[in-house]
Amino acid sequence: MRYPNSVKVMVLAAAVLGAGPAFGSSMTKACYEKVHQPAVYKNIKRTIMTHRAHTRWEYQTINGRQVLCKVHRPAVYQTVVQNTLIQPARTVLKRVSARDCTRNARIYSNF
Repeated sequence: MRYPNSVKVMVLAAAVLGAGPAFGSSMTKACYEKVHQPAVYKNIKRTIMTHRAHTRWEYQTINGRQVLCKVHRPAVYQTVVQNTLIQPARTVLKRVSARDCTRNARIYSNF
């Protein structure tokens, strides 16, 4: 297929000038600044077992006599608080309005 010379010139100009997908439209510029977001943590309460339930034989004194008895000990539980990382710290780009652009803000085109 043959293209007219005007199309070839436009494609060549776009390649030389570095116009990407925004070919034919005006490129808009936006200001962004780097913003540090701290890590997010959450305290989670959990109930854990500190001692298992068990049964053992023990000597006990009943009516002045030593008697061997089977004793059941229930499980012992404890509530603990665990500090869990939900989202790690990161740096993100936050858009800044054009009139609020400062020297610290970086200009990214077609972002």
